[in-house]
Amino acid sequence: MSPLPEATVEAVKEELATQLRDRTEWDEVPAVFTLHSLPCGSARMDEMWIPGALWEAVPHPPTALARFAEVAAQMPRRSDGQHVIVPGDGDLVAVAFRYEAYSISEDADHPAAREAARRRMSGGSTPRFEHIPGRIEQRCITAVDIGGGRYMASSNRIDGSQPDTTEPRAAYLAPDDPSGDQMTGNVVNAVLRMLNAIKPLPTKGPAI
Repeated sequence: MSPLPEATVEAVKEELATQLRDRTEWDEVPAVFTLHSLPCGSARMDEMWIPGALWEAVPHPPTALARFAEVAAQMPRRSDGQHVIVPGDGDLVAVAFRYEAYSISEDADHPAAREAARRRMSGGSTPRFEHIPGRIEQRCITAVDIGGGRYMASSNRIDGSQPDTTEPRAAYLAPDDPSGDQMTGNVVNAVLRMLNAIKPLPTKGPAI
Protein backbone atom coordinates (compact mmCIF):
# COMPACT_ATOMS: atom_id res chain seq x y z
CA MET A 1 0.00 0.00 0.00
CA SER A 2 1.15 3.53 -0.77
CA PRO A 3 0.74 6.36 1.75
CA LEU A 4 -1.90 8.97 0.97
CA PRO A 5 -0.71 12.33 -0.41
CA GLU A 6 0.52 14.67 2.31
CA ALA A 7 -2.28 17.16 1.65
CA THR A 8 -4.90 14.45 2.17
CA VAL A 9 -3.24 13.28 5.37
CA GLU A 10 -3.27 16.83 6.74
CA ALA A 11 -6.91 17.26 5.71
CA VAL A 12 -7.86 14.06 7.57
CA LYS A 13 -5.96 15.18 10.68
CA GLU A 14 -7.76 18.52 10.64
CA GLU A 15 -11.16 16.84 10.32
CA LEU A 16 -10.39 14.59 13.29
CA ALA A 17 -9.25 17.52 15.42
CA THR A 18 -12.31 19.56 14.44
CA GLN A 19 -14.62 16.72 15.43
CA LEU A 20 -13.12 16.68 18.94
CA ARG A 21 -13.02 20.45 19.17
CA ASP A 22 -16.75 20.63 18.48
CA ARG A 23 -17.76 18.26 21.30
CA THR A 24 -19.49 19.94 24.28
CA GLU A 25 -20.70 16.93 26.29
CA TRP A 26 -19.16 13.89 27.95
CA ASP A 27 -20.37 10.31 28.36
CA GLU A 28 -21.40 10.20 24.71
CA VAL A 29 -21.94 6.91 22.92
CA PRO A 30 -19.16 6.02 20.47
CA ALA A 31 -19.50 7.04 16.82
CA VAL A 32 -18.08 5.84 13.51
CA PHE A 33 -17.25 8.11 10.57
CA THR A 34 -16.14 7.86 6.98
CA LEU A 35 -13.73 10.42 5.55
CA HIS A 36 -13.85 11.43 1.90
CA SER A 37 -11.39 13.39 -0.19
CA LEU A 38 -12.75 16.44 -2.02
CA PRO A 39 -11.53 18.00 -5.29
CA CYS A 40 -10.40 21.14 -3.47
CA GLY A 41 -7.84 19.14 -1.48
CA SER A 42 -9.83 19.11 1.74
CA ALA A 43 -11.68 16.22 3.35
CA ARG A 44 -15.22 15.68 4.56
CA MET A 45 -16.21 13.61 7.59
CA ASP A 46 -19.62 11.89 7.63
CA GLU A 47 -21.12 9.97 10.53
CA MET A 48 -22.07 6.40 9.69
CA TRP A 49 -25.32 4.89 10.90
CA ILE A 50 -24.67 2.38 13.68
CA PRO A 51 -27.56 0.80 15.63
CA GLY A 52 -27.57 2.41 19.08
CA ALA A 53 -28.38 -0.90 20.75
CA LEU A 54 -24.98 -2.22 19.64
CA TRP A 55 -23.09 -0.21 22.25
CA GLU A 56 -25.43 -1.46 24.98
CA ALA A 57 -25.33 -5.08 23.87
CA VAL A 58 -21.51 -5.10 23.67
CA PRO A 59 -20.20 -2.77 26.42
CA HIS A 60 -16.58 -2.84 25.13
CA PRO A 61 -16.67 -0.34 22.20
CA PRO A 62 -13.82 -1.79 20.09
CA THR A 63 -15.34 -5.27 20.35
CA ALA A 64 -18.73 -3.86 19.37
CA LEU A 65 -17.23 -2.16 16.32
CA ALA A 66 -15.40 -5.32 15.27
CA ARG A 67 -18.63 -7.29 15.46
CA PHE A 68 -20.49 -4.72 13.41
CA ALA A 69 -17.70 -4.88 10.81
CA GLU A 70 -18.40 -8.60 10.43
CA VAL A 71 -22.05 -7.82 9.69
CA ALA A 72 -21.16 -4.95 7.33
CA ALA A 73 -18.88 -7.22 5.32
CA GLN A 74 -21.92 -9.32 4.39
CA MET A 75 -24.08 -6.40 3.26
CA PRO A 76 -24.63 -5.65 -0.46
CA ARG A 77 -22.99 -3.00 -2.59
CA ARG A 78 -24.46 -0.34 -4.81
CA SER A 79 -24.09 -0.68 -8.56
CA ASP A 80 -20.94 1.50 -8.47
CA GLY A 81 -19.22 -0.78 -5.95
CA GLN A 82 -19.82 1.52 -2.97
CA HIS A 83 -21.06 -0.04 0.26
CA VAL A 84 -24.70 0.68 1.10
CA ILE A 85 -23.90 2.12 4.54
CA VAL A 86 -21.21 4.55 3.39
CA PRO A 87 -22.78 8.02 3.66
CA GLY A 88 -22.28 10.87 1.20
CA ASP A 89 -20.17 10.89 -1.93
CA GLY A 90 -16.54 11.50 -2.84
CA ASP A 91 -13.66 9.04 -2.66
CA LEU A 92 -13.55 7.12 0.62
CA VAL A 93 -10.11 7.60 2.18
CA ALA A 94 -10.49 6.55 5.82
CA VAL A 95 -12.70 5.28 8.62
CA ALA A 96 -12.62 6.89 12.07
CA PHE A 97 -13.91 5.79 15.47
CA ARG A 98 -14.72 8.31 18.22
CA TYR A 99 -14.80 7.16 21.84
CA GLU A 100 -13.94 8.23 25.38
CA ALA A 101 -11.09 6.74 27.35
CA TYR A 102 -8.65 7.24 30.21
CA SER A 103 -4.89 7.63 30.03
CA ILE A 104 -2.05 7.73 32.53
CA SER A 105 1.25 9.58 32.36
CA GLU A 106 4.66 9.27 34.00
CA ASP A 107 4.54 13.01 34.77
CA ALA A 108 1.02 12.96 36.27
CA ASP A 109 0.38 14.91 39.47
CA HIS A 110 -0.85 11.84 41.36
CA PRO A 111 1.79 9.27 42.43
CA ALA A 112 -0.54 6.34 41.70
CA ALA A 113 -0.83 7.41 38.06
CA ARG A 114 2.95 7.89 37.78
CA GLU A 115 3.63 4.45 39.24
CA ALA A 116 1.04 2.79 37.00
CA ALA A 117 2.55 4.46 33.94
CA ARG A 118 6.04 3.34 34.97
CA ARG A 119 4.87 -0.26 35.45
CA ARG A 120 3.06 -0.27 32.14
CA MET A 121 6.14 1.04 30.29
CA SER A 122 8.23 -1.74 31.84
CA GLY A 123 5.76 -4.42 30.81
CA GLY A 124 4.10 -4.88 34.21
CA SER A 125 0.38 -5.24 34.90
CA THR A 126 -1.81 -2.31 35.96
CA PRO A 127 -5.43 -1.90 37.05
CA ARG A 128 -7.95 -0.62 34.52
CA PHE A 129 -7.06 3.03 33.91
CA GLU A 130 -10.48 4.23 35.07
CA HIS A 131 -9.68 2.90 38.55
CA ILE A 132 -6.29 4.63 38.89
CA PRO A 133 -6.25 7.91 40.85
CA GLY A 134 -4.86 10.73 38.75
CA ARG A 135 -5.91 9.21 35.41
CA ILE A 136 -6.79 11.63 32.60
CA GLU A 137 -10.19 11.50 30.91
CA GLN A 138 -9.96 11.89 27.14
CA ARG A 139 -12.01 12.24 24.00
CA CYS A 140 -10.31 10.22 21.27
CA ILE A 141 -10.60 9.40 17.60
CA THR A 142 -8.65 6.60 15.95
CA ALA A 143 -8.63 6.35 12.16
CA VAL A 144 -7.12 4.13 9.47
CA ASP A 145 -6.83 5.20 5.83
CA ILE A 146 -6.87 3.19 2.61
CA GLY A 147 -3.11 3.61 2.24
CA GLY A 148 -2.44 1.90 5.57
CA GLY A 149 -1.82 5.10 7.53
CA ARG A 150 -3.04 5.37 11.11
CA TYR A 151 -4.22 8.41 13.03
CA MET A 152 -4.83 9.24 16.67
CA ALA A 153 -6.46 12.46 17.88
CA SER A 154 -7.25 13.23 21.50
CA SER A 155 -8.10 16.03 23.90
CA ASN A 156 -7.88 15.87 27.69
CA ARG A 157 -10.61 16.89 30.07
CA ILE A 158 -9.32 19.83 32.10
CA ASP A 159 -11.78 19.66 35.02
CA GLY A 160 -13.78 16.58 35.97
CA SER A 161 -16.85 18.68 36.68
CA GLN A 162 -16.71 20.73 33.48
CA PRO A 163 -16.72 19.89 29.75
CA ASP A 164 -13.65 22.02 29.00
CA THR A 165 -10.79 20.24 27.27
CA THR A 166 -7.30 20.86 25.99
CA GLU A 167 -6.78 21.69 22.32
CA PRO A 168 -6.98 18.43 20.32
CA ARG A 169 -3.75 16.86 19.15
CA ALA A 170 -3.71 14.73 16.02
CA ALA A 171 -0.88 12.37 15.05
CA TYR A 172 -0.29 10.34 11.89
CA LEU A 173 1.78 7.20 11.44
CA ALA A 174 2.68 6.28 7.85
CA PRO A 175 2.34 2.61 6.82
CA ASP A 176 6.10 2.31 6.29
CA ASP A 177 7.06 4.06 9.54
CA PRO A 178 9.55 1.87 11.50
CA SER A 179 7.80 2.79 14.77
CA GLY A 180 4.55 1.20 13.59
CA ASP A 181 4.04 -0.57 16.92
CA GLN A 182 3.18 2.79 18.50
CA MET A 183 -0.36 2.69 17.10
CA THR A 184 -1.63 -0.82 17.62
CA GLY A 185 -4.22 -2.55 19.74
CA ASN A 186 -7.86 -3.55 19.67
CA VAL A 187 -9.13 -0.10 18.68
CA VAL A 188 -6.89 0.14 15.60
CA ASN A 189 -7.71 -3.45 14.66
CA ALA A 190 -11.46 -2.80 14.91
CA VAL A 191 -11.23 0.33 12.76
CA LEU A 192 -9.16 -1.53 10.16
CA ARG A 193 -11.77 -4.29 10.03
CA MET A 194 -14.48 -1.70 9.50
CA LEU A 195 -12.52 -0.07 6.68
CA ASN A 196 -11.93 -3.41 4.98
CA ALA A 197 -15.63 -4.25 5.30
CA ILE A 198 -16.89 -1.11 3.56
CA LYS A 199 -14.20 0.06 1.15
CA PRO A 200 -15.21 0.11 -2.53
CA LEU A 201 -15.07 -3.08 -4.57
CA PRO A 202 -15.02 -3.60 -8.34
CA THR A 203 -18.47 -3.21 -9.81
CA LYS A 204 -18.58 -6.86 -10.85
CA GLY A 205 -19.63 -7.65 -7.25
CA PRO A 206 -23.25 -7.91 -6.03
CA ALA A 207 -25.25 -4.75 -6.73
CA ILE A 208 -28.65 -3.42 -5.77
